[in-house]
Amino acid sequence: MQCSPDPEDLLIVPTHDIPSYDESLDPFGPEGHLSLDIDCFSKFMSRSDNRIMSKPIIVRGIPWRILAICRGSRNQQGSRHSMNSRVNRSNFNFGFFLQCNNDELLQKRGMWRCYGTAVLEVLNADGPSIQKKIHHSFHNTEVDWGFSNYDQYDTLCNPKDGYVVNDTIKLRCRFTADVPTGANYMWDSKRHTGCIGLRNQGATCYMNSILQSFYFTTGFRRAVYNMDVGTEPNESNIVLAMQRVFYELQMASEAVETNSLTRAFGWDKLDAFNQHDVQEFCRVLLDNLETKMKGTSEEKSIPNLFRGNMKSYIKCLDVDYESSRTESFYDVQLNVLGMDSLERAFEAYTTSEILDDENKYDAGDHGLQRAEKGVKFVELPPILHVQLMRFQYCGVEQKINERFSFPEKMNLASCCELGPMLTEEDCVYSLHAVLVHSGEFHGGHYVTYINVNLHESAVDPTSSAKWCKFDDDVVSRTTTDDAIVSNFGGEKTMNSSAYMLVYVRDNAIDQFLAPIPDSQIPQSVSRTFEMERLHRNREKKKLEEEQLCMGIVLVTPDIVASNHSFDLVDQSIVHDSIPHETVWKHMFTAELYQFVHDRLFEKSAMQKIDMFDSDDEARQARRDNLRRIKSKKFNFRLWRMTDSYSLERTTQKLTSRLRPSEFIDCKTDTRLDTLLSQDFETIYVEFSNNIERPLCEYDTARDLLFFVKYYDTMTDKFTIIGHTMFDCHKRFNLYRSMLCEMIGLPADTELKYYMEHAASYLELVDLTQNYSIGRLVEEQDGGILVVEKVETSTSTQNAKQKMNELFLDVEVEFVQSFYNKKPEEEPFEQFVKRICLDDKLFTVAEEIGARLNVDPKKVLIWTRVSGSRFEPFFDDYMLNTCKGLMTRPVHDPRAYKRYRVQYAIMPFDIDEISKHRIQTKLFWQLPNGHVEELTLFPLKEGTVIDIINEAKRYYPFVEGGSGKFRLLQIGAPPLSNQRVYQIYGENTLISDLDQRTMYKLALHCRLEEVPIDELDMSPGEFLCPVVHFDREPTKLFGLSFVIKIRNNELMTEVRDRLRRKLNDVSDADFAKYKFALLSRDKLCRTIEFNNGEKVNLADMANQTTGVPQVYIGLDHKSPIQHSSEAAIRILN
Repeated sequence: MQCSPDPEDLLIVPTHDIPSYDESLDPFGPEGHLSLDIDCFSKFMSRSDNRIMSKPIIVRGIPWRILAICRGSRNQQGSRHSMNSRVNRSNFNFGFFLQCNNDELLQKRGMWRCYGTAVLEVLNADGPSIQKKIHHSFHNTEVDWGFSNYDQYDTLCNPKDGYVVNDTIKLRCRFTADVPTGANYMWDSKRHTGCIGLRNQGATCYMNSILQSFYFTTGFRRAVYNMDVGTEPNESNIVLAMQRVFYELQMASEAVETNSLTRAFGWDKLDAFNQHDVQEFCRVLLDNLETKMKGTSEEKSIPNLFRGNMKSYIKCLDVDYESSRTESFYDVQLNVLGMDSLERAFEAYTTSEILDDENKYDAGDHGLQRAEKGVKFVELPPILHVQLMRFQYCGVEQKINERFSFPEKMNLASCCELGPMLTEEDCVYSLHAVLVHSGEFHGGHYVTYINVNLHESAVDPTSSAKWCKFDDDVVSRTTTDDAIVSNFGGEKTMNSSAYMLVYVRDNAIDQFLAPIPDSQIPQSVSRTFEMERLHRNREKKKLEEEQLCMGIVLVTPDIVASNHSFDLVDQSIVHDSIPHETVWKHMFTAELYQFVHDRLFEKSAMQKIDMFDSDDEARQARRDNLRRIKSKKFNFRLWRMTDSYSLERTTQKLTSRLRPSEFIDCKTDTRLDTLLSQDFETIYVEFSNNIERPLCEYDTARDLLFFVKYYDTMTDKFTIIGHTMFDCHKRFNLYRSMLCEMIGLPADTELKYYMEHAASYLELVDLTQNYSIGRLVEEQDGGILVVEKVETSTSTQNAKQKMNELFLDVEVEFVQSFYNKKPEEEPFEQFVKRICLDDKLFTVAEEIGARLNVDPKKVLIWTRVSGSRFEPFFDDYMLNTCKGLMTRPVHDPRAYKRYRVQYAIMPFDIDEISKHRIQTKLFWQLPNGHVEELTLFPLKEGTVIDIINEAKRYYPFVEGGSGKFRLLQIGAPPLSNQRVYQIYGENTLISDLDQRTMYKLALHCRLEEVPIDELDMSPGEFLCPVVHFDREPTKLFGLSFVIKIRNNELMTEVRDRLRRKLNDVSDADFAKYKFALLSRDKLCRTIEFNNGEKVNLADMANQTTGVPQVYIGLDHKSPIQHSSEAAIRILN
């Protein structure tokens, strides 16, 4: 036995040290054989917890060993024995385990998992061995699996059994392992198998499986390469996308993305999460490509690969007469249920039946004759797709996982009509691919097994099969048994089985499976995708560089001085108008200072610095440069501007602000990626107005950077005068003369001070308290001190009033509501006006009335609430309470968002709404199926007929109708759940309507025209609600309605009346409907029509109120199909 590699190289064996695939040496292969001979077995079994391990072998890149343990019985556990003591070995059990990856160094590499199956065997010198099977998912905390009591010592050492010979026992283990998974385990499919996989976009494993099968059918791949891509746009060009997938599978070294292919299919991202049937996808894709090949040189490529012909015949047994029809096929669908093998399924498919006795065949002039009826293949395709029908509907949807064997090589001559066009040689096939489904009817996972060496083994008899498992992006070698036998199905514990088989005709293998060298790929294809590859590499390199860089904006004092509104600088200017700079994240703060100096003051490009310290010389040059920069004295300071504020002084939500709050020190050895956390940062460059004059001193423990903003009542404008440093321990009166000098006022001018915390919050500084600056303002750099003269400040004109005015002044678009507009009325124009959010709603109504020349008392203003409904405001609210305006949690006028107000001109004063009227929402269905809604405000003392008469003005009448209306109580939105509860009488008082219909202060009803056959109701007749539901009574859909039923009439008559009512439903669909009686969203019972059941009105309605307690439910599939159940479509 060969020794294993060093343990520290076992978990992830470096791929550059692994030679090309050799089955006898491959450490990444799927199976292994271990052996361990234990000499002096009696001595080994003399002490509890004795253990011995075999030498490891490497399978799937990780080490495996046999572990043997002597385990004592309970009364032996923990006892100690000397070498000379007498031991009762019958009390010991023999433990036999398979161990995976149990090396201390490897365990430190993190989590991993590997599923394996094994046969643990004790050899017998003369007879059958002991064999026990295991299967287990090994992982880093559970590295061995087997039997702690494989067998007792006495049994193993019995001379008659022959397991221990000359005190030696021989252990063997045959095992297979899947590809390991884990964060620290990287599987190189290309290196280990020569193939690469396809990435799963969510649930596209079905597509990946068939695409791999198509790719290894090189005749199909060659045809796709040779197809004309046409003039379709790249995004929707399926041919180009297919060529791209095949080219990358052939040329790339990592798993291939299929996003471009699904985009070309016309699918969105959600479609990638819907799993479909692989057989259905195969047919749809082949049909699409065959259509695109028509009229080109490749027109016959797909038929030449996949098309065969079968003959359906009826042949008379006693006269010379035969009737036949030949049909083409691209795949053969075989039943699995009741079959045990592929051969038997083909035999059943082509077995003929005898038409005799009453079932004789009408042979025209020959009369009724005994005949043989059957199907025979008359032409077989080079590539035979066999679809195994494992999904069937047998009362319920289910997957058939019965055992169904299939051979590696088969002969279909017995199923064919042999002749010049089809010889026996044309009937011999070899298995090329097995597509496997794991899971249940409604979901699961697809993988495919492909014999990638079928062509080589066909032309070279010394070459053997090479089966690979394609599991999305992971490709691994597998054994022939795992590819074929393990997928027969029938295992109770594993719902995994073959679903589609691909066979290749032996005499066509060389033609359709011959490898395609890279040199034979059409140059147009190679050129297109090599250019794409170069472009991707450039974009990837650019992205990598961008990840090592960050963007900055340099805000200077002159930019700040140009702002006459909130804060220091308009954030839209920061992002849109100021040039952005790019710097390395690995740059030190000193290098950032040099960069800013060169950009702003030297107007030159910065000297290039090697930020990657690629060698010793570059590192030394950078250190020298840093020392040189630090020795310089820059006449500016850099500050990081952040959107932060103190919440200590207020509980209200504040608008965002951008302030220089963090000083960036040039003298520290700090890198930007540790100082600046965002990919885009704003830097304030502090310098004095006179660049020749040095900056004032800044002590981080004492000084606060403050900006001074002056409000001039004469110009009614804010101006940022500049910035200064305040000693937080001093008082404001010590700085008055300096501030007056900055503003240009006499030194003794009395000033009033405000702290601008945010655009929405200006706080007056109380100078009556003789506190230090640190106690009166927030102790944070970047504060704004707003200053105004005391003598010009009044209660109506001051800095706070002006800031509030700027904050609340908004642009509003006024739009007329459509809810109560009659079809013949012309709408009012939309208009835009600036308005204050603190205005009363009646003030806004006056503005609308003045603009439209209407009475403002009749102007109703609406706002949106949850559920996308409009609700009116009737009381004296302010405009800023309208939820329709407050689209953000905090109003910020700097967002430049235009607000919208919905209004309506009412025929009455809006004061009546809260006092005398009730808001009523009516719904009705148009002839085209759409549902419209109408809002009315009937008087509370009115009756239902008043609502009906008002609604008639808006209702779209249908010719030939009854012209009479009724009002139905319905449930609250959404419309799909609005089942009919009852029909209101015309004389019912609006104030007495059932309160259950009240929803957000609105009455929800449905208006409909009474059908002619329901105008007159006789005694014993009743209008019963009907709903549509899908399997569960709570899953309602469609529009609920009522139908007339009669006491003691047959339920079959009710069914026929429903059929006439639902005249837009086809007979075939109506036949699938199931009928039930429901109550309170629960199933009472189903309705059967074959037992003469009659209607009993006593069971249908409440005897006291007459309100239906039981209603009819129509159980059928919702026309709004769930995306996961939708048929697969290729749209381009």
